[in-house]
Amino acid sequence: MTTRAQTRARTLAGLGVLSALLTGGLALAGFPAAFLVGPMIAAIIIAVMGADIPLDRRLPPLAQAVIGQLMAHSLTLKVLHEVAAQWAIFLGGVFSVIILSFTLGWILAHLRVMPGNVALWGASPGAATAMTLLCESYGADQRLVAFMVYLRVLLVTLATSIISHLVVTTRSPVHALTLGADLPWWPCLAIVAVTALITPLVRLGAAPLLLSLAGGLIVQTGLGFHYRLPLWLLAPSYVVIGWMIGRRFTRDVLHHVWRALPAVTVSTSILIAGCALLSWPLAHIAHVDLLSAYLATSPGGADSVAIIAASTPIDVPFVMAMQIARFMVLIIVAPGIATFLTRFLPTDGTSGAKAR
Repeated sequence: MTTRAQTRARTLAGLGVLSALLTGGLALAGFPAAFLVGPMIAAIIIAVMGADIPLDRRLPPLAQAVIGQLMAHSLTLKVLHEVAAQWAIFLGGVFSVIILSFTLGWILAHLRVMPGNVALWGASPGAATAMTLLCESYGADQRLVAFMVYLRVLLVTLATSIISHLVVTTRSPVHALTLGADLPWWPCLAIVAVTALITPLVRLGAAPLLLSLAGGLIVQTGLGFHYRLPLWLLAPSYVVIGWMIGRRFTRDVLHHVWRALPAVTVSTSILIAGCALLSWPLAHIAHVDLLSAYLATSPGGADSVAIIAASTPIDVPFVMAMQIARFMVLIIVAPGIATFLTRFLPTDGTSGAKAR
């Protein structure tokens, strides 16, 4: 008789093999972030087939901490000064995406595609993990919010990878991950370890990412100590982030939201197209290339965008500064916006209540 441990081992083995095949194929095809997209697609396939993907709960926070280091590498003191000098541009870019996202969420709620507060929380353009954890405190169904935010992350990641692949000739994944090979790597590992110790004390879903980012900024910008991000640490983190996103799309979840899937997919596609249109004036105003502006306005997760940006020859500091600015603003304003807009939705029991 097959034991539970044997089943888990088989699932992980199948997931590992499929992830390796897809990652290798995407890397050979020149796709950016192959280490993220390949495992993500593999996890979706395995999860939808009905298998439970056993991902240790300690791995996602560690992976997010490593991605926080990737972001910190882009935000030098010069970049932070530039953000402060062009605060109006960054503020306009951030709130344009937020307004567009919550408008689409309000429309979904008004059309009763999703319960009102679920549609609004799920429309949040970033901070996926934090929004999923925070929403339940405000009465929203965590399952449905997770479906909306991770479907958006999935679609945005795939769309962004394809666009980046078509527009530019990407760097090789190894080159992107081993940049600064002559520098020490141990400070990166030390910051990740400290982040892992502090994270349980901070009740915020985005704590690993934010704490690691802050640590990296202090060490590099404040203390002037530079270090590298080793391939053996970054690549597994990309894989874990990909699995974390993909495993959300189980057969049960898709069955639960099957009726809403087309409308939410269309809404997300409109959001992606809308952000692409916003990137056109942003590129001219901020004097950056169009792909950089597109990635900066991309409404996916900051971690997945960081991975794609790291393997694409663009203005990475600008992209990361805009993504992190929106991330921070969302943590502050999203609960208030969702609560405020919920008041203007029907109260006939289909909005503001948990899905049964």
